[in-house]
Amino acid sequence: MRTNQQPDIAILADDLTSAADGAAPFVARGWTAVIGRHELPRQAAAVVAVDSGSRSATSSQAAERVARLTVQLASRAVLYKTVDSTLRGHITEELQACFAASGRKSLVFAPAFPQAGRTTVGGIQFVDGVPVSQSAYRHDPVHPARHSALADLVPNCIKNVTLLDAVTQEELDSQIASIDDPESVLWVGSPGMAAALSRRFVPATTLPPLIDGISSDVLVVIGSANPRSHIQADRLRQINGVTLLCAPKARERDSATVLRHIAQDAARELQHPRFGALIATGGDTLEAVLDLLNVREFEILQELDPGFPLGHATLGDGRSLLLAMKAGGFGSDDALQRAVARIRGAVQPLPQDSQ
Repeated sequence: MRTNQQPDIAILADDLTSAADGAAPFVARGWTAVIGRHELPRQAAAVVAVDSGSRSATSSQAAERVARLTVQLASRAVLYKTVDSTLRGHITEELQACFAASGRKSLVFAPAFPQAGRTTVGGIQFVDGVPVSQSAYRHDPVHPARHSALADLVPNCIKNVTLLDAVTQEELDSQIASIDDPESVLWVGSPGMAAALSRRFVPATTLPPLIDGISSDVLVVIGSANPRSHIQADRLRQINGVTLLCAPKARERDSATVLRHIAQDAARELQHPRFGALIATGGDTLEAVLDLLNVREFEILQELDPGFPLGHATLGDGRSLLLAMKAGGFGSDDALQRAVARIRGAVQPLPQDSQ
């Protein structure tokens, strides 16, 4: 527990984007947050988020990683396990492993992220009004969405489970604020839950410090084949000082090879000191680039938009690099354009009522 009686927050995510956007709402309300990649970070912070990297693993590997990391995080007062808002990944196996290792008494499952069009009605998860297992996400070549019903994903061995419907963020906030004994709960959700938990536990009294804009170049890496990401990327093609690397718009059978090549290209570009920032779409994309850069942890500074966190890493040669990341499938058409503008100008925190 923290000395001011506000609880320390632990976040366990299955990919890097989820870890970062799980921590960002707390930072927006004045707390510090550090992300560890596959292990707990060395730097202390009020919010510690760990990317297990388990979404790209086998189901048995995912369960082992989650169990091991949960044991290390369980002593923190509030334990939040992220899931993808389109219900992709090894959700059932990870929930079973996390709950068993956490020592918690109950599970609250609320994957709604209304600001990104992901809602839950009658226990069914929707994307823009379509059940996720019938949406474009069912065709994801690496992590297809196979279920829409939340109950189908909860392990039978967990008996004390609350499934939350939500079509607005306000509805989700209200429900999460009303749940008693929060330290006995394993909280499970997406960025909508992160925002709700931040409002419950962090008084909105301290804004994060302002960050001066950078004058150096920005590298934008689009590792996702999602059409929305490519629409966003098209807005950047005529902007000076922006280098754009894009995966093919058509989904490739050998997506691992595509990812490896684009990560290698990105790491090669970032050897040049003219770059001061990296923007990546897709947790797998940023993971692959940071592996090649040997970046094991970084600090979250603030959010450029909900679900679009901005962080800071130190490279092996001592250079600073801003890191901005978002999932491939959401954000407005000008999301990347606005992110570049804010990184290169004075990056202002979002108003508190948007968090």
